[in-house]
Amino acid sequence: MTNTILIVGAERGLGLGLAEQFLARGWSVVGTARVGADTSALRALGADDPARLSLAMIDVTERDGIASLLNELGDRRFDVIYFNAGIFGPVHQSVTEATDAEFAQVMLTNTFGPIRLAHRLMDWLALDGTYCFMSSHRGSTAMNLEGGLELYRASKVALNMLARGLWATNRDRGSHGLTVLSIHPGWVRTAMGTLDGTVEAEMELEPSVCGVADVVERHRGSGENLYRDWEDRPLDW
Repeated sequence: MTNTILIVGAERGLGLGLAEQFLARGWSVVGTARVGADTSALRALGADDPARLSLAMIDVTERDGIASLLNELGDRRFDVIYFNAGIFGPVHQSVTEATDAEFAQVMLTNTFGPIRLAHRLMDWLALDGTYCFMSSHRGSTAMNLEGGLELYRASKVALNMLARGLWATNRDRGSHGLTVLSIHPGWVRTAMGTLDGTVEAEMELEPSVCGVADVVERHRGSGENLYRDWEDRPLDW
């Protein structure tokens, strides 16, 4: 039986790379995009085997769009749902400079939107299925020894905490309990990772998404809540 994954935020960057990686591993993929986004690259991935790739539309910041997505998904069930949607936020990253709107947008996109959607998608996740969240090592409280990046850090710390809560309240689900993986993909050369080419990233896309997919396949269905990087190294909360 073919494994199935729903990737939320799959039209570009890490999400697109993950879609390509899981298709190459024989999975069936549903990738989501925002209404109006360029989905040509995502659609092209399914050209050779269209039965294993389909698209759905959702913007995680818009609560009213969730019902439409659920209707699109119909009676599908997924072994893995990967929440990839996210933004860096304003370049200044300062809590003293940020406007209310800037702070709200970072938190809604990176934290509350994905977690809210995860709660609503629970019935579309297989009983021993796995939720994955695109976290960051910047979401570690213990590892923050240099400061800075306050808005982005805050959003990822909160994402890790709410993902932990999702796991804790669903530990009796299925035969092993809900699996929740918070994964740091590395500092990758994408539009977001380079701030649209203004800074240098540390690694290319392919080794990142290959490593992330390995982590997902290794730990899915384990019933654990893990915080790992793309090389499966544990990260301190």
